[in-house]
This record gives sequence, C-alpha cells and structure tokens, in this order.
Amino acid sequence: MPVRSLKGLLHPFPVEQFLAEHRGRNWLHVKGAPMKVGNMLNWDGLNTILNMEVWNRQNLLLVQDTQSVPPQAYCRQRVDRSLQPQLVPVPELVQQHLANGASLVLNEVETLLPDARGLVRAFADGLGAKCSANAYISQRNHQAFDTHFDRTDVFAVQTLGRKRWRIYRGQVDTPVIHAMFTGMSKQEVERLKGGVEAEVVMNPGDVLYIPRGRFHDALATEGPSMHLSCAVSEPKGLDVMRIVSEAVVGDPLFRADLPLQDEDLPAYLKALADRLQGMTSSPEMVEQVKGLRAGFVPARPDFQLGPKKRK
Repeated sequence: MPVRSLKGLLHPFPVEQFLAEHRGRNWLHVKGAPMKVGNMLNWDGLNTILNMEVWNRQNLLLVQDTQSVPPQAYCRQRVDRSLQPQLVPVPELVQQHLANGASLVLNEVETLLPDARGLVRAFADGLGAKCSANAYISQRNHQAFDTHFDRTDVFAVQTLGRKRWRIYRGQVDTPVIHAMFTGMSKQEVERLKGGVEAEVVMNPGDVLYIPRGRFHDALATEGPSMHLSCAVSEPKGLDVMRIVSEAVVGDPLFRADLPLQDEDLPAYLKALADRLQGMTSSPEMVEQVKGLRAGFVPARPDFQLGPKKRK
C-alpha cells in the first residue's frame, strides 16, 4: 500500500525515537524493501508524467556533473495554451543529455503523482509541516550536485536503482530559505563540511533523513537511480514573528514616530521590548501560536465526483 503516514514511511524505525533523537539534529537511514515504495516512481510513472504538457524550463531541469545544463540546450520555444511563448523541453534533446550522464530533476511532482502526494500529506499530518516532493533521475557515476546543505529537512525515498550518499560532520545551524544562506563559496563549503561521517547506500524502499544544514552529496553507483526528495519545513520562530508583526499594528506605541533625539532611543526601545514581552506571553498569543501547525499547511481536499459507492 502507498505510504500515507510518517509512521509508515519510517517503519520499522519508531516515530517516537525519530522525534526524540533525530528530528532537527542528526541524520537517519531506515532500510526498507521495494514493496514499501511500490509504483511510487518507476519508468512507467515517470514517462506518464513527462508526457503531460506541464513542463517548462522552471520545473524540468538537467544537471551535468555538478553544473546546470542551460535550458536552451534541451528546450525550444513554443506557444502554450494561453498563447504565451515559453521554453519547453524536447524529449529527444533531454534523452541525449541523459545518455551523456546528465541528471533529470522534476520539481513538485506531488501535484502529478498520487503516491507522492500521499507523502506530502504524511508530513502535514505527522509534523504539521509544509512539503514539496522533487524527483531525481541520476546516471551511474555522474554526480549531479556538489557537496551542499539544504535549508529544509530532507527525506529521500529511493524508488529504483542504488545511490550512495556521503554525509559530512559539518552542519550549519538551522538555516532557512533566505538570502543569508545562499551563495556559499566552494572554499567556505570545504571549510565547514568537515570529514565524512558516514556513507549510506540507498536501495529501493530505503529512506534517508538529513536535517537542514547538514552537508552531504550523492552519487548513483549502478545504472540509473530514481528517488523522491521531500523538502519538509515546520513552523518556526520566524513565523511567530509574523503573527507578532500583525498584532503590534493595533498598538499605538508601535505606530508612533521614533524619538528625534538619540538619547531618547534606549528608553523608547525598552518600552517596545516590555510591550512585546507582554504581548508574546499573553494567553491570546499562546493560542495563536498553538494554531500555527494546524494552519501551516493549507487544506487541499480531494475531488470526489461521481455516484457514491455503496458500502
């Protein structure tokens, strides 16, 4: 059966142990079996979604030996259904690049693959987290991405072939999707990543959890490899600050102009800090923050058209 819960994804590793010992702290490799992923992502499913007219230069990417392949090398301009020109991938050109060792990256496949959507729901239900699932199709002995860290937690689910992951000792402290955590130079990566802590070989059905900030890289070790990479983001203190920023609009102290004299600023800032402390410790604010996880993932109900089935 397709995975529909965090418990099912991590089985046989206990969810409680994952939450207590690994979540946000340390990587975890859970060995599985092919039956665990079933037809979640295989050649038939891959070709089915590739033949949907939804792909363009933004959501179908090619990467060759740690370098992005320019879209002009595998796309051609066409007019879409809205009569707007855009670059769309050409199957023959994509296949040529794959034959030469390029990796194929498909973004947000949970919108097309029901089983991938089930994974997204598992993280929403189990962690109150947002999630998007990308598909990676890699060629033997061609590394798509250089050593890096992600700004979200990552759950990699191997569905076909084998892939070797190297996990390094270095870890950036709680990075987020912000310009502050992009554009790190190779020299800085080398300085921060540390030595290799573990090498993990992923087989179909295996799950690998890598917390945000942990340096890693991966390489297909035999034949083509397919895996789904689930980028998982839970609510954070930054989200609390967005609630606070809305709340302070209703307070005249925050709407007032800053003091003209510099010597008045310390007292003014202390007054703001005292007011914030009162706001953030109020029962009303506590209730709003409690609701962050429930409201973090927008409800997306399924269509249930047609006559109802008899029980």
